[in-house]
Amino acid sequence: MTQNEKFRYIAEHKHFENARTLYDPVAKAAELFPENTALRFMGRNIRYATLAARVTTYKNALRAIGLTDGEAVTTALPNIPESVYLLYAAADAGLRISPLHPLSSTEAVRTAMQKTGSRIVFVLGNAASAVAEACPFATVVAVSPAASLRLGKIVYSLRSPLPKATGNLCRLRDFLHGKITLMPQTVPCPAQANTAVLLQSGGTTGTPKIIGLSADAVNRLARRGLGVLGREHVTDCGMLSVLPIFHGFGLAMGVHAMLCHGGKNVLFPKFHRASAVKEILRGNVQFVIGVPRLYEALLSHPKFRGKPLRSLVVAFVGGDFVPHTLLHAFDRRVAEAGGTCRLFEGYGLTETVTVCSVNTEISHQDNTVGRPLDEIDIAAFDFSGAAPVRLPTGEKGELGVASDTLMEEYLSDPAATEAVFFTHNGMRYVRTGDCGYLDARGFVHFLSRLKRIIKVRGIPVYPLEIEQLVSSIEGVTGVCAVAVANGGEEALVLFVESAEKTQGEKIGAYIREKLSEFAVPKDIVVLPHLPLTDVSKIDAKKLLEIYTSQNR
Repeated sequence: MTQNEKFRYIAEHKHFENARTLYDPVAKAAELFPENTALRFMGRNIRYATLAARVTTYKNALRAIGLTDGEAVTTALPNIPESVYLLYAAADAGLRISPLHPLSSTEAVRTAMQKTGSRIVFVLGNAASAVAEACPFATVVAVSPAASLRLGKIVYSLRSPLPKATGNLCRLRDFLHGKITLMPQTVPCPAQANTAVLLQSGGTTGTPKIIGLSADAVNRLARRGLGVLGREHVTDCGMLSVLPIFHGFGLAMGVHAMLCHGGKNVLFPKFHRASAVKEILRGNVQFVIGVPRLYEALLSHPKFRGKPLRSLVVAFVGGDFVPHTLLHAFDRRVAEAGGTCRLFEGYGLTETVTVCSVNTEISHQDNTVGRPLDEIDIAAFDFSGAAPVRLPTGEKGELGVASDTLMEEYLSDPAATEAVFFTHNGMRYVRTGDCGYLDARGFVHFLSRLKRIIKVRGIPVYPLEIEQLVSSIEGVTGVCAVAVANGGEEALVLFVESAEKTQGEKIGAYIREKLSEFAVPKDIVVLPHLPLTDVSKIDAKKLLEIYTSQNR
């Protein structure tokens, strides 16, 4: 097959035909482009041929220790090559993968494993002993972040040695050589037959849930990846893979979509601004996806400018409030360098794998989260009656999504699973818990999480509207509006990140001038830094705790 024939084969998505697992399209890409770089990690390039060989080794090890079809393999690792090997090895072995945040507490790891019936977990070496003690029912495999390196591995091992194998704790090499024994299986994985990936999520109700996704759903989104990225092929392109695979966007678009199409993932176990800029300036990165804080960090680096930025093709942001000033600042920086890359906002939720609408180079509109992806329907609905009513263009309601990428289930929660799905005109939708509308051009306008809408004296107030307005004020680098109890009603408190402590009065006057009296906050709290969650989103819960403790 010639190179052009290979490109055409990929562009026509033939490698997705008859794919049964997550690994099938990646294995085909490895067959077509064995010498291409699949992963780049800490300066080392890993070829597709090596990736395929490592996946086979890990798959054989998983089967050799006695795991049976459908069991869950738990990982609590950052974006390192071993995370990728385990993701695809589990799929190829007929197992389910359950990725957790690498900084998950031992209690969170134990709870997740008990819910999924998992009896093996791969964790970072510094957390292994505590997890092993908390999970006596499971085998805990300690992994070094530098396991795939050569000289760097030796240096890292001296600085941060792995714990000694003892009891139910072992090292990665013990696992690969079959020198471990699993505990007897006591609780089978309760997942539905098609569930292949188990992702942790707050769910559309805010209650912690485990979302079951099928391999077909994740593959279907990855198949749309080339259209989202605006390229016919990506074999000469790299993705800045910072979002971890426990995150739907990081899994499907940050890692899987590129590997399905013969592209390169530049892995970062933890976002490091200088290293990320270095990889971009070296031309190793053409695509970037991330949360707003990632782009703020890039823009603040003195070397993120000049001709090397011309190698960037497109960037996407989501997962948190996105200031319009951030989009414009990024576009302006790249344009000053003579580049054409733009930063686009999108929208998605784990119940739909991840992104379901997004602005792209060929179809974008300011102040929206883009148009729905191909073969995805998004509409606003009214659920106040006996049956959901689809609302006309421009009318606000709860967004519903119909797609071939919908989740299979909330694990072991049939009531919540049934409640989140509904049927309209013969199509199956998932309720998003988000308020928004579609305009006459088909662009989606996201207004707020329903649970974030604040009723001030009975009038709905949309925090996002206030946050967008305040973020345009010079000197404001972050903003978050939260609801607080106010004499039996709700009131709005606005938290602002700024170095200027006197911003509060100016902001209050600006809101009064631009918005209704109901949008004026009860209090405006100016902080030098807003607290962030583990995935770099503004931590509204922590802000509320701070405010409550200070106003008792």
